[in-house]
Amino acid sequence: MTLLQTSAMSSNDQEYAVNDDDIEEEKSSAISEKAFEKEKKVNFFSLFRYADAADIAMVVIGSLCSLAVGVSFPINLIIFSNVVNGFTNSTDGSGALATMDENSKWFIILGAVSLVLAFIQMFCFSLAANRQSRRIRLQLFKQMLRQDMAWFDRQSVGDLITKLTSNLEQIESGIGDRLSRFLQNFIMFISCFVTAFVNGWKLTLVGISTAPFIVLAFSLMGVSLGRFAIKENQAYSGANSIASEVLTAIRTVFAFIGQEKEAKRYSSELGAAAKVSMKKNAVLGFSIGLITLSVFASSGLTFWFGVKELPTDPDLNSGKIVSVVLAFLVGSIGLGLVLPEFAFFTRAASAARSVFHIIERVPEIDKEAEGRILDEVRGKIEFKNVSFAYPMRPDVVTLRDFSLKVQPGQTIAIVGPSGSGKSTSVQLLQRFYDALQGEVLIDGVDIRELDIKWYRSQLGVVSQEPVLFCGTVAENIALGRPGATQEDIEKAAKMADVHDFILSLPKAYDTPIAEGGGSMSGGQKQRIAIARALIRNPKILLLDEATSALDTRSERAVQTALDRARTGRTVIMIAHRLTTVRDADKILVVDRGEVKEKGTHEELVALNGIYAHMLSTQEKGKSDESESEPGSDYEEEVGGILSKEELARQHVWMRSKRAKETESVVSAATDSTLAEARTERHPLLRAIKLNKPEYPVFFIGLFLSFLGGVIQPAYALLYSEMFDTFTIQDYDQKLAKTSFLAGMMALVGFFKLLCTFFSALCLGIAGARLTKRVRAMLFEAMLKQEAGWFDRMENQPGILTARLATEVSSLELVTGSQLGSMLEAVCLVIAALVIAFVYSWALALVNIAFMPIIVGASAFQMKHNRAAFSQHEVMGSQVVQEALSAERTVFSLGLENHFYQLFKERSAPSASQRYKDSALLALVHCFANSIAYFQTTASFYVGAVLMSKGQLDLLAVFRAYSAFNFGSQALARVAALAPDYQKALVKIRKVFSTIDRETKMDVLDGLYPETDFKGKIEFRNVYFRYPTRKDVRILRRFNHTVSPGESVALVGQSGCGKSTLLQLVQRLYDVSPHGPDSGVFLDGMDVRILAPNWIRQQIGIVSQEPNLFDMTIQENIAYGDNSREVEMSEIIDAAKKANVHDFVMSLPEGYETKVGARGSQLSGGQKQRVAIARALVRNPRLLLLDEATSALDNESERIVQAALDAAMAEGNRTSLIVAHRLTTVENCSFIVVLQDGQKVECGPPDALMRAKGVYYTLHNVDAAVKRH
Repeated sequence: MTLLQTSAMSSNDQEYAVNDDDIEEEKSSAISEKAFEKEKKVNFFSLFRYADAADIAMVVIGSLCSLAVGVSFPINLIIFSNVVNGFTNSTDGSGALATMDENSKWFIILGAVSLVLAFIQMFCFSLAANRQSRRIRLQLFKQMLRQDMAWFDRQSVGDLITKLTSNLEQIESGIGDRLSRFLQNFIMFISCFVTAFVNGWKLTLVGISTAPFIVLAFSLMGVSLGRFAIKENQAYSGANSIASEVLTAIRTVFAFIGQEKEAKRYSSELGAAAKVSMKKNAVLGFSIGLITLSVFASSGLTFWFGVKELPTDPDLNSGKIVSVVLAFLVGSIGLGLVLPEFAFFTRAASAARSVFHIIERVPEIDKEAEGRILDEVRGKIEFKNVSFAYPMRPDVVTLRDFSLKVQPGQTIAIVGPSGSGKSTSVQLLQRFYDALQGEVLIDGVDIRELDIKWYRSQLGVVSQEPVLFCGTVAENIALGRPGATQEDIEKAAKMADVHDFILSLPKAYDTPIAEGGGSMSGGQKQRIAIARALIRNPKILLLDEATSALDTRSERAVQTALDRARTGRTVIMIAHRLTTVRDADKILVVDRGEVKEKGTHEELVALNGIYAHMLSTQEKGKSDESESEPGSDYEEEVGGILSKEELARQHVWMRSKRAKETESVVSAATDSTLAEARTERHPLLRAIKLNKPEYPVFFIGLFLSFLGGVIQPAYALLYSEMFDTFTIQDYDQKLAKTSFLAGMMALVGFFKLLCTFFSALCLGIAGARLTKRVRAMLFEAMLKQEAGWFDRMENQPGILTARLATEVSSLELVTGSQLGSMLEAVCLVIAALVIAFVYSWALALVNIAFMPIIVGASAFQMKHNRAAFSQHEVMGSQVVQEALSAERTVFSLGLENHFYQLFKERSAPSASQRYKDSALLALVHCFANSIAYFQTTASFYVGAVLMSKGQLDLLAVFRAYSAFNFGSQALARVAALAPDYQKALVKIRKVFSTIDRETKMDVLDGLYPETDFKGKIEFRNVYFRYPTRKDVRILRRFNHTVSPGESVALVGQSGCGKSTLLQLVQRLYDVSPHGPDSGVFLDGMDVRILAPNWIRQQIGIVSQEPNLFDMTIQENIAYGDNSREVEMSEIIDAAKKANVHDFVMSLPEGYETKVGARGSQLSGGQKQRVAIARALVRNPRLLLLDEATSALDNESERIVQAALDAAMAEGNRTSLIVAHRLTTVENCSFIVVLQDGQKVECGPPDALMRAKGVYYTLHNVDAAVKRH
């Protein structure tokens, strides 16, 4: 009965009143559909719905072997009963020896057969489960990529990664080794009870009188554990979503010192999961304890009833009583082994519920559905009375009665304020969403009738926020047209004015870039994205702010290339800069989702309406900034580019030219991580130390587990005494002793119930809190690392999120209730040894001889259980993170199959590795199952020999055997847990390795000057290389001083180091050592001696690509100052300064409106304005603006720029500005021109113009573009 405890374990600025009944009906229908879209319940058998014929065959073979192995136990009882009869009937021991001579061969034959069958059983189940799990994982990812944008708007990447990792692990466990053990033990339970009924039905009926309590325990576990599993998964999914969001925007978190806030936000989500885990363990402990009591009590009751009935029932004898009690006892052990598996089955079904829902979900916009394929695409586009509201915000209509006709070969420009619906029209044209009313036509055909994959392949799209993928530059461009030649790639690159830049890279077109292209500047990414769109030579070209991130010179070149590319194709341009749309055949002015004006540039100017006003606003800006803007424009792209680009080059090692090289890199990284992990020699002891706050309940739980282990040998002694009662001749004396033994068995069972319940409760509390604590510690440790740590391939956001989801959960396998179970088993083994040595040291030594075999099998599994799957888990998570974080780009380019194949290659081990893993698991299982037969044979044979020599009596033999029988079961339990235990230790070591890693830049370490920061910045002989790409120099001999209150613009070509300077000022990186006087100084103090957090407290930053969090607008703005609670009045004031207040108030929920993951519910301009408000709410002494107004329309830019100008001037504030648009730097007091990481010119705008140097050239280029 000892094993009973084994288990213990882009939207609109305005809200419009909607009177159209059709629109309301469509929205109502969409909401109803969403409400109806609930996850169906999954029963256990449906987990096999993705099994193929080979899997089914293996499951059938494995099941038959499980049945055979289970039946072997009652067969063993028959042999054992013969042995007992021979021993009890022997008077001098010779009869016992003769009995063993006759039965030993049957024990050995049964053991050998069981050994073979158990191996086949576990091998088949393990391999079949692994194959199915891989198939489900691939199908799940494939179906994720099949879903429509409305579905993705409701998802988080962290949640989806959880489904692909931990959910699949739970499913595999439930249909693999756990099912194998369940069938084996269930058959053992059934067959033993059948044997009991055959030998004595009356006694068996008495024995099962406690069945209602067992049924109650089963019901309690079945209902509660399933519910708890669902709640636990939901809680962890929420935490994973936060982790994914934060790690993706880690530089934003650093900039606003949000580490502590994010750690608390993450920890609060974990609290719910911890509470659920505590309740789950308490219910499990009580249920198993109740079953233990029932089995112990029923054994004693059966024994007592049998002895009581001996005088009155002529068919009853001692042999039948023994056989019934033994069958009942072994059957109960089988039942006890069955119980733990239900927790895994309910967990697997719970995990499969959301997984299968996604797999079986057919999206409304289905890319797999067949549709029309036109013989020829001419490029005629028509929007007919289109109305649309995003599914996530059905109350806000983005387009209303929108109509547009575009003739083949025509170029149409759509302009208007941010959030007016411009980008929405492009999304509808790509059929990311369907219109609520009206239709979108291509060559007169409703796009809803067209084959989606074919249709999107006819489009070339360049978005406002370009995304690149892990791979070489050439591979990224070729994604636009699979099968493109190198000549095609270079031709497209030249058209996009990116060819020369690519050739300057270390490996030219074979230079790898990082996930999301995050290591490149906006301008570099944009030009590569343009090349990617042009390479497919599309009939329809969609440009959503395609040149917004380019400097003046590159913009002119790219615009010329785009003008050439327009020949013979239809083009729709979304633009803020009106200079880029003058030559359009028709311009549409959109405001609040409606077309307000349309015509050519000249016609709209003559109309003197909205367009003319926007144009005059921009022209005013041009005339005022003509001296400062060009350099700024040109500079910003350039500077931001190379600095980030060098960062890209640092990542060269991250991904090699081919997948094979990638695998070797990842393998090396994995080996390195494991090597670091091995430095933690005693992870379990350390985990226990971390449980210190829970020591009272923790040690109470351990003490109760100790008692639980000691109590079971006591039951074994009572059980062995049963054999001695049959030698008593006096009936009253026999019945009295029987009554005493039966009562003691029930009492032992009651104490076992108390120990099991309170142990599970106490250790469950300690374990849940420990898991929560370590998960929070790991996340906090990640947030403490320096920026360079996040540049490494193994620390990409998707990989780190997956580690948080899977590695820390391994603690549950070695701490908490599982630790109690292990301690109980160890105590049981020790107690068994003591009892055996007390009664017979010879028998004790015989039994001990078998222990190394069990332990050796476990050690063999531990030695070969490498975390090979972790390498594939890492690589698979990277692919998932990359694909699902940029779903719009993936869909636009039709890359669903590309990423599916990539995931297929990297997310699973080879077939040979799967066979090897399954064989190792089967080897451990078969030894654990069959060793008992050989041990029994040896024990009783030696006992018979000793009895025949008069050195041992009958009772001593049975006491020693009973004690070791329970001890062997405990040892088998340890062997069964060994594989999971070793996996857990590997992962826990990795967790502690990350937690222990000393960051190279502690944000709290350094001086906190008592004097106020005045705003003086000095760059003295600055040299810099990014830590992951030390062979590429970004800055060299850069010197410049920014006086307090000065506003300095950094300008220059892409990649010249402008954005790098901003990162050095924030101390995201430290300058390369180059002498004692080299460095960045604030108020004369070297930043390397200042605490990074103090530095960042003085700074407010607005980046080119703003990162907003999945919180309310109020919380996002307040994020600008995480050192205090920001008052609502301050938030509103900052929003007004950023020209976002009116938009926010137009939303149904105002400042309480959720912005969605990565700000997905806001347009680019809206996100940027919220980001500006976030920077201003801090009231910083130093303002860093990296393309702060790049996403704004002209009117908004003018207002916001005025606010920024006021903010820069306020309180003698110092400002460093990286910009493309001249309006951003027109009022700057100083311009610094960079080239190749060096300062080549500096001075006031007027002085630089008079000098007629580099800045003057940039100005002339810009002016020429404007005149054009």
